[in-house]
Amino acid sequence: MKAVSADTPISTRASLTQDLKQIGLKPDSIIMVHSALSAIGWVVGGPQTVIHALQDAIAPRGTLVMTAATPFCEDPANWADLEIPENQLPVIRENLPLFDPLITPTTMGAIPEAFRTWPNTLRSDHPLSSVCARGPHAAEITATHALAISEGSGTPYEQLYQMDAMILLIGVGFNRCTALHFAESQTKNRRLTTSRFPMLENGKRIWKEVPDMATDGSTHFPVVGEQFVNSGRVLTGKLGNASCMLFPMQALVDFAMMYFKKALSCYYRKTENPKSST
Repeated sequence: MKAVSADTPISTRASLTQDLKQIGLKPDSIIMVHSALSAIGWVVGGPQTVIHALQDAIAPRGTLVMTAATPFCEDPANWADLEIPENQLPVIRENLPLFDPLITPTTMGAIPEAFRTWPNTLRSDHPLSSVCARGPHAAEITATHALAISEGSGTPYEQLYQMDAMILLIGVGFNRCTALHFAESQTKNRRLTTSRFPMLENGKRIWKEVPDMATDGSTHFPVVGEQFVNSGRVLTGKLGNASCMLFPMQALVDFAMMYFKKALSCYYRKTENPKSST
């Protein structure tokens, strides 16, 4: 924790709750949050205070949702930003723990990790792309999570879209907004990869391979986000020091689907015909 000076702005549960209400959070809302704790600044109580404030802002019957992804449950050969020597891969694969929704930590940040362990928080059962939720709609949101295309149909993202949940970005950009993966998954030319992870099948440990959404690499998501913001459907404000954006998931997904249908169609035409002048 950083030191506090005489002029350090300090955020509390009460001040953060007020900030969230000023941004536009409403009682009884379903809110999916993507966050960076460091962007908020000095918070008394850290991530648990932020979670309390979020729940206070959507009380009494709101539902709070966060991603709880576990990318290090994937084949170590595919670990992003961490190259494993070839000779070390077999021992890591053999001893890699299976995903356990009760104990496997998420690497999505301090706030999602604290929320994962919060009393009465439920978690979807996907080895790589689980989602946590707490509130009246938590069970419905987390009940089903398809193994293939883990941010597409048959997942919590489809449930959230159908419920027209709100999305709140706290100190992060649209490159962190997983709803854009859902939007792309609903289009013809969606970009795919293969995910590989260990799991139990009929009581036996196996390595499962499934199609999944490819990483955007900040290629399209920030562009979609900027265009969506310019469309005037995003509320903005501050949570402590963090710049925030609040908007309906359905509006973003519908907007992004139109973008992807055009942008990815052009991309695939160029890929299939590299000599084309278009």
